[in-house]
Amino acid sequence: MSLYNWRCASALALVATTLACSPALNWREVPLQGLVALLPCKPDHAERKQQLGPSDVALRMSGCEASGALYAISHVRVADMAQLESTMEAWRQGTFAAMQATAASTQQPPQPATAIFGQAKATAIPEKVNGKRPDGSAVQAQLVWLTKGNDIYHVAVYGSKLQPEMTELLFSELSLR
Repeated sequence: MSLYNWRCASALALVATTLACSPALNWREVPLQGLVALLPCKPDHAERKQQLGPSDVALRMSGCEASGALYAISHVRVADMAQLESTMEAWRQGTFAAMQATAASTQQPPQPATAIFGQAKATAIPEKVNGKRPDGSAVQAQLVWLTKGNDIYHVAVYGSKLQPEMTELLFSELSLR
C-alpha cells in the first residue's frame, strides 16, 4: 500500500470512527429570556403573538428534534401579575387540547411546587401526559411550567416513547437567572 493510500485509508477510518461515536443527543445550553436549558440538538427559534386566556402575549420559542423526540422551551411575559395564573392555565389547557390528551391522562392539575433553579426560586408544575398527534398516533409528553415574577416558561419533550435518557438532563439542569 502506498503512503498516499495509507493516509486516505487512515483518514476514512478516523472519519468513520468519529461519526460512529457521535452521540444521538448532543446536549448544549440554550438561553431563553432568563431560563437556561440543555437541549440535545441545535434549536430553531421563533416568536409569535398568541392569545392565552385573557392575555395577548409574545410567545418566544426554541426547539429541535433528536432521537425521535421534539424538545421545546417557550416563554411569555404577562403585563399584569393578576393574569399570571389564568394565562398559565390557558397555556396548559391549550397544550393538552393540541395533543388530544385524555382526561384520565391529565387528571387534576398537579400542585405547584417552589423549587430552586440556579439561584432563583420559582413555582414549577411538572406533568407527564399521554395523548395523540394530529395523525392519530400516540405521543407521550413530559412537561413543566415555571413561573417567576411576570414570566411563564414551558419546557417540554414530546415523543412516541420517552426514555429517561431523553428527559432527565433537560429537566434536572434547568436554571433561571
